[in-house]
Amino acid sequence: MQDNEMKKRMENYERIIREILGAFSKLEFHIVVESTIHRKIIPVDKNDERDKLLLEDIRTIVNDFAIEYNRTPITFNLYKSLVKPPKPKSFRNNEVGIFADKIIPSFFGKNKDKLKTVNSFERLRLMGYPDEKITDKYGRITYSEVKATSRRDVGSPRDFFFSPLTNSKKKITEDGHHLLLCFDTLERREKEFIITGWCLIDLFGIKVSMKPEFNADNLELYRKENILLEVDLNRKE
Repeated sequence: MQDNEMKKRMENYERIIREILGAFSKLEFHIVVESTIHRKIIPVDKNDERDKLLLEDIRTIVNDFAIEYNRTPITFNLYKSLVKPPKPKSFRNNEVGIFADKIIPSFFGKNKDKLKTVNSFERLRLMGYPDEKITDKYGRITYSEVKATSRRDVGSPRDFFFSPLTNSKKKITEDGHHLLLCFDTLERREKEFIITGWCLIDLFGIKVSMKPEFNADNLELYRKENILLEVDLNRKE
């Protein structure tokens, strides 16, 4: 291939990759879900009486959980006793989030008589987004994701992430609200956390960016023409 032709080809690749990266930077979350899962995210309307009741009920359920585990620390031993395998070797905020995800539905049961609109609070067992499915008396669906953090002011690209894979498509079956339930934590001692607060976030308009990845499988990697040096210690010369 001549130099000019190669140069044009590389310029074309650069343009295409730049356009792809630009197209998937700072997208509103509802656009990503609606274009990949084909279900609409409905923003919460604080002036809608149904949404007011929904938020009140979520506050009742979640605040009861938060107060319980502000008084009673979430320890590694407690985690292992209530959360079945796989059990991690480490115990950090990620595990506190998993603990909350698995335990919160029981607080729906404890507070059922106080609730005005929430009929069910179901933990979705498949891996991946979202964690919970809430149904209200109007037949509306709300999906929620649960996480825990000790530092709201320290960011990482994977603080919140969404992969539109098979599990998410199986979980998100209807239009509805999409919320993030985030617990603030304090590690009082090693592997001992308490809940110090919480917040509920409407995911409708949050901005997300895609982290692109180019990959190759072993068949491509180990092609003979790619190998520069090779030693097989099991082979006799």
